[in-house]
Amino acid sequence: MTEQSLTSEKLFTMSQVVQILNIPKYRLIYLFDSRKLRAEEFLKLPNGERVYRQSDIEKIKRALFEVGSK
Repeated sequence: MTEQSLTSEKLFTMSQVVQILNIPKYRLIYLFDSRKLRAEEFLKLPNGERVYRQSDIEKIKRALFEVGSK
């Protein structure tokens, strides 16, 4: 991914994502711990912070739905 495409796309922090989805932070962490979401599929900044794109939020919604429907 080029630097240009990173700057043109809105990125969200974990706190913004949990606020958008109206879920507690531990539910998002659980999705990664249980491997419902793979951390390597998400963008990481050079400082190690994971950031999310709009398409990533859609992935998270699907994973939450799968977990909730079981």
